[in-house]
Amino acid sequence: MSQANLDLFLAEARKSQALSDQVRASRSHAELIKLAANSGHDLSKATVVRHHLHRLAGRSDAELESLGEHVFNDDFGDVFLGKFI
Repeated sequence: MSQANLDLFLAEARKSQALSDQVRASRSHAELIKLAANSGHDLSKATVVRHHLHRLAGRSDAELESLGEHVFNDDFGDVFLGKFI
């Protein structure tokens, strides 16, 4: 169910610039889960983490190296969105 909710949340973010900007501003899994909940989407941490790691796996070595030690924080919203929006 959580993956379906994630898909719906991302579809909603694609349609709403304001929501897209909020997702991009998210700096943690917890922030994203809270944002989704405020938009009526129940996401599990496991689903969000899995999606985040999947998006990271698609990046080149150089892109991952450029993220440095903050791979899960500073670039979180942009990495999470990937090519969805």
